[in-house]
Amino acid sequence: MNAPIHQQTQGLPLRFFLVVPFIVQISLAVGLTGWLSIRNGQQAVNDVASQLRDEVTSRIDSEVRYSLETAMTINQLTVDSMRREALSLQDVQEVEGVYWDHLIAFDFISGLGLGLPSGDMIGIFRRVKEGQESYFIEYANDSTGGYWLSQQVNLQKQVLNSTNTGNRIDARERPWYRAAVAAGQPVWTEIYPSISRSADKSLAINASRPIYDANNNFVGVASVIFNLAHISQFLDRLELSPSGETFILERTGELVGSSDGTDPFTLEAGRLMAVDSPNLLIQASATHLQQYFGDLQQIQQPQQLEFWIEGQRQFLQVTPLSLAEGINWLIVVAVPEADFMAQINANTRNTIILCLLALAIASIVSLITSRWISHPISRLSQATGAIAQGQLNQTVETQGIQELEVLARSFNQMAKQLQDVFSELEARVERRTAELKEAKDAADTANQAKSEFLANMSHELRTPLNGILGYAQILLREPGFDAKQKDGLSIIQQCGAHLLTLINDILDLAKIEARKLELFPHDFNFQAFLNGIVNICRIKAEQKEIVFDYQVLNKLPAAIQADEKRLRQVLINLLSNAIKFTDTGGRVTFKVGAVVDSSKTTVVESPPSWVCLRFQVEDTGVGMSPDWIEKIFTPFEQVGEKHRMVEGTGLGLAISQQIVEMMGSAIQVESVLGEGSQFWVEINVPQSTDWVESQAHATQNISGYEGKTQRLLVVDDRWENRSVLVNLLEPLGFEMVEASQGQEGIERAIASRPDLVITDLAMPVMNGFEMVRQLRSLPQFQDLPIIASSASVFNCDRQQSQEAGCTDFLPKPIQSEELLAQLRQYLNLSWTYQPGSEPAIAPQAVPTPPQNTWIVPPAKELLALYTAIRIGDIRAVEQEARRIQQLHPDYGNFSGKILQLAQEMNEQAILKLVKPYVEAEKS
Repeated sequence: MNAPIHQQTQGLPLRFFLVVPFIVQISLAVGLTGWLSIRNGQQAVNDVASQLRDEVTSRIDSEVRYSLETAMTINQLTVDSMRREALSLQDVQEVEGVYWDHLIAFDFISGLGLGLPSGDMIGIFRRVKEGQESYFIEYANDSTGGYWLSQQVNLQKQVLNSTNTGNRIDARERPWYRAAVAAGQPVWTEIYPSISRSADKSLAINASRPIYDANNNFVGVASVIFNLAHISQFLDRLELSPSGETFILERTGELVGSSDGTDPFTLEAGRLMAVDSPNLLIQASATHLQQYFGDLQQIQQPQQLEFWIEGQRQFLQVTPLSLAEGINWLIVVAVPEADFMAQINANTRNTIILCLLALAIASIVSLITSRWISHPISRLSQATGAIAQGQLNQTVETQGIQELEVLARSFNQMAKQLQDVFSELEARVERRTAELKEAKDAADTANQAKSEFLANMSHELRTPLNGILGYAQILLREPGFDAKQKDGLSIIQQCGAHLLTLINDILDLAKIEARKLELFPHDFNFQAFLNGIVNICRIKAEQKEIVFDYQVLNKLPAAIQADEKRLRQVLINLLSNAIKFTDTGGRVTFKVGAVVDSSKTTVVESPPSWVCLRFQVEDTGVGMSPDWIEKIFTPFEQVGEKHRMVEGTGLGLAISQQIVEMMGSAIQVESVLGEGSQFWVEINVPQSTDWVESQAHATQNISGYEGKTQRLLVVDDRWENRSVLVNLLEPLGFEMVEASQGQEGIERAIASRPDLVITDLAMPVMNGFEMVRQLRSLPQFQDLPIIASSASVFNCDRQQSQEAGCTDFLPKPIQSEELLAQLRQYLNLSWTYQPGSEPAIAPQAVPTPPQNTWIVPPAKELLALYTAIRIGDIRAVEQEARRIQQLHPDYGNFSGKILQLAQEMNEQAILKLVKPYVEAEKS
């Protein structure tokens, strides 16, 4: 319902009601008059422009068609004369006698020629230089030894000079000869630059006709050279409009001729495309035709179009011009609307000026009247505005209007009261401001202290963790350890990784509180990303004897653009929580799919190149009560049974929720106490088409690399950090050079010329930043890959390392996968692997069959498998699993599970799976 009139006009000045009604009436009259004038003028222009385009197109079609048909007719007349007079085609004088009159009579003919099957050729030509014509009789036959002889003659055909060009000519190789022979009938050749036949560059086209004797035997080809400059000259002479242009182009878009005098070709660039014409109107017209029709071959009938150039309307007509002998051109006429609108616009302007003059007079009268009434009110309004800005010492004096005098006195009283009130308020505000400043300074000091503490704590903890995790990775690569020892090393590595996760969680929480947590999207292989997460969580589930079910609900994109690290952090946290709160024998289901019906989602509908992905984690665990659900996203808050709270810090879900919110979504949860929980999140991400797939190989199985020995320089002031890198990389065939600080690193780099440098940032004497800057200043190290490796993982350190000249960043503790991936990337390496441990094919995204669907072979068939796994012979385990697979199709699921665990080097899981069946048989 519309608001009342008095509400719609609130806040408008009095002068508005006194002035606007008069101005609106005149404005409507001016606008309507101008609009009608322009409308009528445009309709008249449309009619005139349409008639003019039709007339000009018709004249162009008639003239061009006449000229082209005349050239063909000349060719026919020439051939008829030769037949009728039984001329000898080898006789130059007889042939040029027939050609001469045609050359003199028609100025659009540049030459006429005759080619014989023997290769002999005769021609007469007209050449134009600076407006002066000269004539030539040229031929090549037995009398010239096959060389091209050129004789310049006058109009009486008297030879002025004769030149042997030294060029051999064979008529059979000429395009016009070959075109006529191939067609077997009169034909037009393709357009070509006529540079050799004219002193002024131009385009030409040949009308060629085969000649047959009385017995229908082929005896030669007659050709007429049609100078296309004639067409451009005719177009230039046409009276169109002051700015209008006409042009003819081929279906390929190349110009045949135009009215603007532009050369249709250049010696440097060749034929000129209409879309490249220096004339703006021709260029824009050709571009519009290309865009409108897509292909000029589609134009089969006359078309009248309109388009715009810089806000100005242009009239356009295109008409096909076709001849049976091979001509298939387009006639284009383009006329700016402005050429017709000049007088109409002038009349319209005069009308509008008169109306505006009346409007101005009415406005002046209304303004004078309104000023007399509104001036006292305006003074009152200004004083009110000054009070609103804090200038309270305002008084207003008005005379002449009784109502305004009463209003002024009331205003002055109010201003006095406001001065008293605001004086008290200012005193209170000053006291409160001082208190808030003190509180803010205290909070800033506390936040700064907390940030410094977290940075120092992270650095100090990451340094020893680098040694722990580094040597755990090194020892896990050693083949001499038994299963128990490898389990111990795995526990060390897992504990170190868990501690690193806690450190990262606390740093992430600090970044979230400081609003410094950022996302760094990039393209990555989505299927490999999911397989990696599934492999990690499946192992955790199997260790707890939980069924882990991975389901792909529909087709997923091959690659997406997102922050891979943060998305992995969220999904692993949700899956780990599900496994943690599910007891032995339960089930955890991980579902991934693309949301098809966007109306059922909680996120905005995706753009065409985006996809909405739904990640859902279901478990049959302990579940949660409604009051627990409200607390799970609170930092350091853990719910549920006390014995489960010891696993974790209570930060995972809080951080995950913040990350998902930065991605534009939210984690949703449903749970029933004692039955299980369901977490899901829907995220819009762009699909990627430019990603480069990389294969993630198991680094523990890498034994070396192909090619020459690569020399690496490690610069770090801590010997244990250097020792981790040296012991990790030397066994793979790298030559390692060490330095304990930046100055020594520069000296070692100059002496050893390494292929890659790995450097710490915080070092005595000279830090890593300065060392990298000095190395980059030396010519031999400007392209050297330099990787910064630091226990300080804040974004500012990464950015400073990049600004100093580092190629990449490797956080400590160093993970062998990241290290080897960067070495492979920057040194362009191809890894070699231990025998029998080539990279396995990534697991498929299908659910793992539950154990109760396995059919197990008899115990006697399992003895060899059981013996192999007890001694840790993985290769023998794989061979036995394949043998069992061949025994019967029913054993497929069981043997497939054994092969999967063998590829994951999970000896304990295989032993745990096989042992009950073997021991049951023994008992």
